[in-house]
Amino acid sequence: MSSPLVPKYQAIYLVLRQRILDGELAPGSRLPSQQELADEFSVTVMTLRQAVAALESEGLLWAARGKGTFVADKPVDVRVGNLSSFAEQMRSAGMDLSTDVLSVDTIDGGKSPDAAAALETSEPLCRVLRLRRVEGVPISLQRSYFVSGTVSIDAERGLAGHSLYGAIEESTGWQIAEAREVVRAVGIERDDAALLDTESGHPAILSIRTSIQQFGRPFLYDEALLVGGRCSIAADRGVDRLALEYTVEGDRG
Repeated sequence: MSSPLVPKYQAIYLVLRQRILDGELAPGSRLPSQQELADEFSVTVMTLRQAVAALESEGLLWAARGKGTFVADKPVDVRVGNLSSFAEQMRSAGMDLSTDVLSVDTIDGGKSPDAAAALETSEPLCRVLRLRRVEGVPISLQRSYFVSGTVSIDAERGLAGHSLYGAIEESTGWQIAEAREVVRAVGIERDDAALLDTESGHPAILSIRTSIQQFGRPFLYDEALLVGGRCSIAADRGVDRLALEYTVEGDRG
């Protein structure tokens, strides 16, 4: 299986990686048990685990505690570094984006203190919950908050076909001038996992963005939960800058 110069786990890694790329191990499918694979390759389970760990670090596999190891969906790349909306980014990339508006309600700011603090308000907040799909695959669950009354009811109802930035600009004339954004790794909670068609605890990227309008006031607070294995992050580093991207790419099986 391997030459004397290639450690066994690396040779196994190459074989399994090719099976994934060729579709022999399909996106979302459960990997055979480590003991089964160790027997197939005539190695110890410890050696096999090294190969699996390398595939996990590359984002080709992911593990669910007590459930097994699964082949990741091919990732979708979404830009983090610019100020355009998710919908605009997908249209620019030629992706087939659809949005389901799951709910639009008004809440007391105390029920979402992070949003109220970011928006620097004690007023009631409008909360919009949207599920975004790219080419039919659930990619993102997005909770957006803005001061209630900012956007007209007609604009709220039209969000399935338009960006929230566009709806707010139409109602107020405000445009995004800058944003503060934090990105961190999380596990998807059960209710959100059901909406995103994945397992509870599945790894995800949580992007928290506060958008600031041209007059220096924060006007929109977003929490976007992006499914791991369907999205990734890349960094474009320069001498005097760092631009981050989340990516949505190719056929996700």
